[in-house]
Amino acid sequence: MSTKFTKDELKSPDQVTQTLRKGFVWTTGHSKMVITAVAVFIVIGVGASIMNYMTEKKEISQQEKYFLLEKAYSEKKRGFEEAARAEVMAAQSKDKKNVPAVDPSKKASGDMQKDYGTEITGFEAFIDQAPNTKAAQMAALNLSEIYMNYKKNDEAIATLAKVEKGLDKKDVLTGLVLMQMGNALADKSDCKAAIEKWQTLASNKALAFAHDEAKLRMGLCFESMNDLAKAEEIYTEIGKKDDQGTTDFAASREAQKYLRLLKAKKNL
Repeated sequence: MSTKFTKDELKSPDQVTQTLRKGFVWTTGHSKMVITAVAVFIVIGVGASIMNYMTEKKEISQQEKYFLLEKAYSEKKRGFEEAARAEVMAAQSKDKKNVPAVDPSKKASGDMQKDYGTEITGFEAFIDQAPNTKAAQMAALNLSEIYMNYKKNDEAIATLAKVEKGLDKKDVLTGLVLMQMGNALADKSDCKAAIEKWQTLASNKALAFAHDEAKLRMGLCFESMNDLAKAEEIYTEIGKKDDQGTTDFAASREAQKYLRLLKAKKNL
């Protein structure tokens, strides 16, 4: 709406008034639209800020609870490992008389519930409470480790599946969860499904730190499936990176070793 007046309009107060009135009506009408748009924007912005704040607050709260669970698990696990090492050292010692006996109560019994029953219950309840948090993902990694150590691969896979939907594709934990899912599937001889998990990981550019390790495990699965050509292709690809200054030196060396063994197998 133009508010530029002609000389004739300026000489006529009524005309000026009418023009100004028209301008006021137009501006008022459009102001409502602008104000409404701004109000909506503010509401959305405030809502998003509140949601982010609440999400972060919930995450922090969950991580505080998680660390208590992790501490209890780590201490028990460390105690079992120390007892196992002490037993091995006692068996290897030549001076049997002066070797202190290992307290049986400090050793793992081999029964999962007796060894980690309390920790399992704690982790399971924690994951079910907020499965989409990073804290739950860390809990799932620990719980799946327990299950896998006791050959409970189905339980490990089910645990990791609970947090899979909440994974952030760019987060390190995503790589760890996918890697662990592949491991559990491979342990139960489901290499096809394991390869799918590792392939998802290897295809994610944000998780480059785990690409070589995932591909290496894919190679081992292809080899177990008797797809030797595919396994050789993967081992060769990773092994060559050693000459290119690869960041995953260990994976490159392992690939070279597996490639030599594979070629020896083919020549038998």
